[in-house]
Amino acid sequence: MNTENPCFKIRRGVNSNPSPVDNLRLELNPKGFLLLPYHHLELVTFESGDGQDTLTLSFLNRTVLITGKNLRDVALALQDRAVEFVRILPALDRYSSVAGKEAAVKTIEIEDKKEQG
Repeated sequence: MNTENPCFKIRRGVNSNPSPVDNLRLELNPKGFLLLPYHHLELVTFESGDGQDTLTLSFLNRTVLITGKNLRDVALALQDRAVEFVRILPALDRYSSVAGKEAAVKTIEIEDKKEQG
């Protein structure tokens, strides 16, 4: 059984239990990424329907919208601060075995929150 997923990685510690990390790395493209501190994460919303899952992550100064399939495990690992990175499924892997019942990230969108006042 393949435990690696090209879309995300959960840090494992003793006895393969999730191990917390300080930052979440969002890989927006092969040449760049964004690090967001977990201590700025205020709210995570998971919604599933019509063959697509949506994760909304509200940080102190920005909102991240992640869409894809089978993202429940990613959402649960966020609860433990154990997700090291999330990235879009590479085009070459879209028709591989990952496209089955494993998590597959289709989009990652980041919106900066506007300052009020």
